[in-house]
Amino acid sequence: MSKHRSKQQRFVQLFHWMLRGEAWRDLDPVARSIYIELTFRYNGSNNGRIGYSARQAAQDLKISKDTAARGLRSLEEHGFVVVEKRGAFHCKIRHASEYRLTIYDNDIATNFADKLATKECMRWQKIQKTVPVVIPTVPVVGPNGPSNRTVQREKRLYGPSGRTVRAV
Repeated sequence: MSKHRSKQQRFVQLFHWMLRGEAWRDLDPVARSIYIELTFRYNGSNNGRIGYSARQAAQDLKISKDTAARGLRSLEEHGFVVVEKRGAFHCKIRHASEYRLTIYDNDIATNFADKLATKECMRWQKIQKTVPVVIPTVPVVGPNGPSNRTVQREKRLYGPSGRTVRAV
């Protein structure tokens, strides 16, 4: 072992409580891999300044930069990372986004309350994107109240037509 190396071995830590969480289980394999790459770059004192770009993620994981960008966005939406400084790729300005891992204390915050780990991923819940179809059950009402006569439904371009509805 060299004189200049630390005797302490570095490692990437994945907590069981995090792996069992709903947010982790909802992540796709690309986002999980990018999370491991981000955690690999955390050295114990740079949380909030972890620089990582979609291009670098694409190169590291051998995927397209669009897929890597989707993975980074997914990590942000699921609460695993917070973007502290948004990156840019222009003619003169080229810098990667800087991330903070939410399961560790913030190393760039100035006051104590902001330094604590937020663990936003543990509060994440999957949102149902479908709206249940509700068919109203309202009786046919005429100008003078309900009637017992049969009402012909108007013809529709799509769906059943010519059926009769019995008024209540």
